[in-house]
Amino acid sequence: MRELLKNLYVVEPSKATALKYISFFVKRKRGNLLFPCFSNQSTITERFGELEAMGGVGMQLLGDSHFRTAHCDEVGEHFGCSLHCSEAEREAVEQKCVNVTAFPFEHRRLASDIDVVPTPGHRPGGVCFLVDLPDGKVLFAGDALWFDGKRWMSFPSSKGRSKLIASFTALKELPFDYITCNTKVQDQQHCLLELKDEKQRRRFIDEQIKLIS
Repeated sequence: MRELLKNLYVVEPSKATALKYISFFVKRKRGNLLFPCFSNQSTITERFGELEAMGGVGMQLLGDSHFRTAHCDEVGEHFGCSLHCSEAEREAVEQKCVNVTAFPFEHRRLASDIDVVPTPGHRPGGVCFLVDLPDGKVLFAGDALWFDGKRWMSFPSSKGRSKLIASFTALKELPFDYITCNTKVQDQQHCLLELKDEKQRRRFIDEQIKLIS
């Protein structure tokens, strides 16, 4: 595990290879968070010992159903934690996962330091999570934005382009200091982007809107 910011860590998959994806771990007093990005061939079983040493996992937060796998339940069983997703994604998530807790698909506070930010367009019920950390507010973009090895980009669904543009437009009004995406292991040096300057943040989001317009 590699620390990106104070209390924010990259979790590499077991038997990490270049094309597998990373997950994120947040250490917090009210229960640690895991932002999973698994596949049937990509698990973090070999990282369980490190996670236990840091206090375990209190919640798994899923941006959308594309990251759902049976390994989320394996993590849940081991650490005694549920997998949280939006109500709009629940049905799709439950196709592969059993221990699922759904929250309303709306901008809301999940905890005193965690906000749910709906970002439909890639998936109908996709969300980002805004988490307060010692170094600033971090937006966990999940599957809404990602780094493809060369640049940050997004993929709206066949009918989701206008919704994703609206989601990104709303993000311009959301103050955050960093944004994360679940990159491949080989691209993980780009998994965190600092956007503390408001003009820089708006410019970055405008670029994303332009790419899909």
